[in-house]
Amino acid sequence: MLASFNATAQIQINVSGIVVEEDSNEPLTGASVILRNVNGRILKYTTTDVNGRFSFFTPEINGCTLDVSMMSFAKQIVKLDSVQLPVTIVMEASATMLKEVAVKADRIREQGDTITYTVGSFAQAQDRSIGDVLKRMPGIDVSNSGKIQYQGEDINKFYIEGSDMLGGKYGIATNGINHDDVGAVELMENHQPMQVLSGISFSDKAAINLKLKNKAKATWTFHGDAGGGYSWQPEGAVWDGELFAMAVMPGFQNITTFKTNNIGEDLSASATDFFASSRATGLSQYVSVSLPGVPNLSRKRTLFNRSALVSTNSLWKVKNGEFKAQIDYSFNRVTAQAANITTYFLESGDRVISENRDGRDRSHSLSGKFIYEVNQKTTFINNTLSTNIDWDDVTLGVTGSLPNDQSVKLPDYYVANKFKMIKRFNGKHLVTFQSNNEWESLPQTLNVSLEGNNLNQHIGDHAFYTHESAAYAFSIKGITVSLEGGVKGYLRSLNTELPDMPEEIPGETENVLNTNYFTVYATPKFEYWVKRVNFTLNAPVSFAHYTFDKALANRSEVYFSPSISMNWKPNNRFSMTLRGGTGRSPMNLNMIQPGYIMTNYRTFKQGVDDFYNSTSQNVSASFAYKHTRRGVFANAIVMQSWSHLP
Repeated sequence: MLASFNATAQIQINVSGIVVEEDSNEPLTGASVILRNVNGRILKYTTTDVNGRFSFFTPEINGCTLDVSMMSFAKQIVKLDSVQLPVTIVMEASATMLKEVAVKADRIREQGDTITYTVGSFAQAQDRSIGDVLKRMPGIDVSNSGKIQYQGEDINKFYIEGSDMLGGKYGIATNGINHDDVGAVELMENHQPMQVLSGISFSDKAAINLKLKNKAKATWTFHGDAGGGYSWQPEGAVWDGELFAMAVMPGFQNITTFKTNNIGEDLSASATDFFASSRATGLSQYVSVSLPGVPNLSRKRTLFNRSALVSTNSLWKVKNGEFKAQIDYSFNRVTAQAANITTYFLESGDRVISENRDGRDRSHSLSGKFIYEVNQKTTFINNTLSTNIDWDDVTLGVTGSLPNDQSVKLPDYYVANKFKMIKRFNGKHLVTFQSNNEWESLPQTLNVSLEGNNLNQHIGDHAFYTHESAAYAFSIKGITVSLEGGVKGYLRSLNTELPDMPEEIPGETENVLNTNYFTVYATPKFEYWVKRVNFTLNAPVSFAHYTFDKALANRSEVYFSPSISMNWKPNNRFSMTLRGGTGRSPMNLNMIQPGYIMTNYRTFKQGVDDFYNSTSQNVSASFAYKHTRRGVFANAIVMQSWSHLP
C-alpha cells in the first residue's frame, strides 16, 4: 500500500501598531482593535496594552480593515491595503451619544478593574450612612471611624463623583452621607491616582468612588438628627446630635458637618486624616498625666465627656486643576474618677499604695489645609499648605498614700508646606521635583503640688525639617527605571528646667541640647512589567552627618535598605504579592536626653547617652481572590520580620 502526505505552510502576517491621542500624542491604553475581512466579518480582536500597542497574526490582509474605538474618541477605520505596518492610529476626541435605555442593575458588576456595587441591593432599613451599607459589601471593611479597606489593604483614594474633596479625611463622608443619596459604589482595583504615572508606575491599591443619585446632584442636601434624655448616674442631661450639608455641582463641591454629644464618643476622631504620614519633625510629649480609664467596658458606658466637631470642606474646579480648602475645629472635655490599690512586693517588705484620682481633661484642635492640584496625563502639580494648633489642659487630684495635685498645659503648634511636581515627556520619561518643609513647637508645662512642695517644670521643644529632592524615570517596553536624589535637613532644640528638685532624685534635671542632622541620599528603582506580573526593586542608599552640640560626639553614617516585591495577577479573580526587604536605620533622636524629665508626680524619665542604629528584615506574602457574581471575596497575608534594637 502506498500513501502520500502533502503539507503546506501558510505564511502569517503580523498586524501591529500603536494607538495615540491626537493632541498630546500620548499612547491610549485599552482601546478596542477589531480586524474585519472584506465582508465585514470579525477575524481578530484585541485591546491596546499599557504602551498603546497591539499585535496579532492573520494569513491575509487584502481588503481587510482595522476598526479602532474607545470611549470619548471618534471611531477610526483603517484600510490595511493602503498603510504600511506597523501602523500609527491617531484618535480624535469626540463625545459619545448614548441611546436612552432602561437598565436593571445587578447587585455587583465587574468591568475590567472596576467593581460596581448597587447601593439599594445592600441597604437595610436601619442604615443611617453610606458607611453602614459599605460594611455589607463583599470585600470591603469599614471601621467605626470610617476608614475603609479592600481585601485587607487600605484604599488610596476616596472620590465623590470623581473628585477627591476630602483627601484622607473621608471618614466625614462615610459616616455622614445618607446612603439614600448614593446610587452606586465603584471600587477601582490597581488604582493609580496620578494620571501622569499611568502605565509607568504600578499600584496595588484600590480606590472608592461614590456615584450619587440625580436628586443629590447640583443642589444642596441637608439631613440631621438629634436625641436627648436624662441620666441618673452621673446625674444630668445627655444629648447626641448631628447636622450634615452637602453640595455636589459640576464646578464646586462642599461638605459641612456639625456634631455634638456627651454620650462617650470623642468626635475629634471623625476628622482623622487616614492618609497622613507621621510628622517628620518627630516631636512627642514627655509629660504624661492622663485620666483613669476602665479597660474592660465600653467607652460609651464609662466615659463622661462633652464633645463637638465643626468641619467644612470645599473643592473648586479651576481652569487646569482643583483648589481645596479644609477647616476643622474639635473640642472634647472628659472627667474621670477612679480608685486604685497597688502592692509592691519588696525584699524589705510589701508596700501598699492607694490612689483616689479625680481629674478633668479639656482638648481643643484647630486645623486648616489648603491644596492646589493639577492632575493631567503629562503634568501633576500639588501644593499643600497645612497648619494645626492643638492645646490640651489636664488637672488631676490624687488622695491616698501620696496626696497631690497636678496641672498640665500641652499646646502644639505645627505648620507645613509640601510641593510636588511631575512632568512627563514623550510618553515615557518622567521628571519629579519635591519640596517638604515642616516646623513644630511643642512646649509643655507640668505643675505638681506634693506634701507642701511645689514643683514647676517647663519644657521647650522645637524642630524644623526640610526635604528637597529630584527624580528622573523612563520606561521602555514594560521596564521602568528611575533615580531619585535629594537632601534632608533637621534642626531640633530641647530645653527643660525643673528647679527645686527633691534630693532623693540624683542627677541633672536640666537639658539644654541640639540634635541635628544633614543627609544626602539616592534611591534607584527598577520596575518590570511582563504580561500580568510586576517586579519592583528599590535600593536606597544615604549618607548622614549628625551633630549633637557636645551632648554626644558628632558622627557620620551610611545606610542601605534594599527591598523587592512581585505582584502576579493571572486573571481578574486572583492576585498574589510577595515582598521582602532589609534595612538599617538610626535611632530616634528624641531619646538623646542626658538629664531627668518629670512626666508626672511619680515618674521621671532619662534618655540614652549614646547613638546607635537598628537593623531589620522582613518577608511577606499576600493572596486575594474574588468572584463578583457570587459575592465571594477572600484575602490572606503571611509575614515574618526580624529586628535588632540595642
